[in-house]
Amino acid sequence: MDYAEYRVIARKLQKYGSLVGMISGGEPLLHPDIIDILDHARDVFPLSVSLVSGLYFDYDKIEEVIDFCLKNAINIQTSLDGLGENGDYLRGVKDHADIVLSNMRKISTRKKELGSSSFTYANCVLSAKNLHQVPDIIGVCKDAGWEVTIGLYHSLLDTTKEDDEMKITDAEALKKTINFLTNNPAILNLNSFIEGIPRIIDNNFPDFCPFVDGKRTATRLTIMHNGEVHLCKGNAIGNLLEQDLDEIMNSKKYENLLVEYTSCDGCWSSCYTQKYLLFHPQNFKQVFEHGKKLLNLKGAAKEHL
Repeated sequence: MDYAEYRVIARKLQKYGSLVGMISGGEPLLHPDIIDILDHARDVFPLSVSLVSGLYFDYDKIEEVIDFCLKNAINIQTSLDGLGENGDYLRGVKDHADIVLSNMRKISTRKKELGSSSFTYANCVLSAKNLHQVPDIIGVCKDAGWEVTIGLYHSLLDTTKEDDEMKITDAEALKKTINFLTNNPAILNLNSFIEGIPRIIDNNFPDFCPFVDGKRTATRLTIMHNGEVHLCKGNAIGNLLEQDLDEIMNSKKYENLLVEYTSCDGCWSSCYTQKYLLFHPQNFKQVFEHGKKLLNLKGAAKEHL
């Protein structure tokens, strides 16, 4: 969307009361007005603003934007799903991991120079193509000074292309990876999320929906380039270039979609389920583990600062 359309949408988000914003894409670093968008987003989302970028650039081409983020406590998220030829294959480009890791290291160095409080983290999506590399991926990210989150490849959402090559079928390899990730302080994910991954591979989906059961704690809206507002799957529930957000959230279309979600097969997308799991622990063990993870997250933030 162009900057004028962004301002229209941002004004409506701010009026409604949006807390956390992620400026994503596509590749937002290619947007000609990205600094103006990020600058304005700090007023729209009072808790945090994150730039989500592939970081697959020569550093001198993104240095200005990165410096702006670091000087203004804007978080930076990237993705790293494979190393060497495997990373190139998954991303369809040459020297993917080398270029991204080089930029991650340069960003960490600049963070220290500026004393920046920006949070920097890389997301690794588990798939059949990278289980064997997960420990190494986490290791190189930590060596670069970045935190790590874990996701899971699935094709349950309308925006995800189904690819049999990516689906995890090796139960032993998955078990080994889950054992490595469980209680691992090097990742930010909740244990309850990591421990739930095997049941999803077996199509044993959870009996909750973050949007239905956690309206006030787990709702995440995706706003497309044309102003359309989406939940996790299904048609748009409205358009912010044409409507206010309170009108959309009080619409019959939104309520009907929530009713439809009650019969959804379920998912285990970290974008949606982790917020729900955090605020809805199932037992005292999870209460303790969630508290410990939050303390670790706070400690990581202090360490970065």
